[in-house]
Amino acid sequence: MRETRARSALATPSFAGSAARIALIVLGAAGCPASPAPSPADSAAPSASSPPVLDGPRATIDGPTAAPSGTGAVAPAVEAPPTVVGAAHILVAYKGALGAAKTVTRSKADAKKRADEAHDKLVARQGTFEELVAKYSDDDLSKPAGGKLGNFERNVFPQAFTDAAFGMAVGGISEVVETPRGFHIITRTK
Repeated sequence: MRETRARSALATPSFAGSAARIALIVLGAAGCPASPAPSPADSAAPSASSPPVLDGPRATIDGPTAAPSGTGAVAPAVEAPPTVVGAAHILVAYKGALGAAKTVTRSKADAKKRADEAHDKLVARQGTFEELVAKYSDDDLSKPAGGKLGNFERNVFPQAFTDAAFGMAVGGISEVVETPRGFHIITRTK
């Protein structure tokens, strides 16, 4: 009888408050009589001293939690946005781009075409990222490492680069991204 009253109190929609639900379960298991569910008037307006009642799906950063009773579903985990990501890139520079080597003589339009070509080959799996870095990239510092830039926080690179790197999943490939240094194809590594 006590277990039935505790279960029916938990199933009552007007019965709010996780702490009260837990107390009923503990009291029922301990053999104490469960008190009846409060009336709608008792739970309609919380007092200033009572904590707010949250209704609806709940999730934590640590993982999923149970969805509202009766759905049988698990609410998805809420992930905090990353503060650090890792990336590699192919940089196609043009004459006059920030930091471009003196040996780079292509126009901005030609650089964009070359970056589009590298991107298309990457998407069509006509070479690994590292192979395409070796063939297309003008970044002499990251080229020996397969284009890897390491891990970095937001705003270390120009905004367009940062938005692309932080906006994709690990293993994702960006569209061609333009910065003052030229045109980039970015893959997220962390």
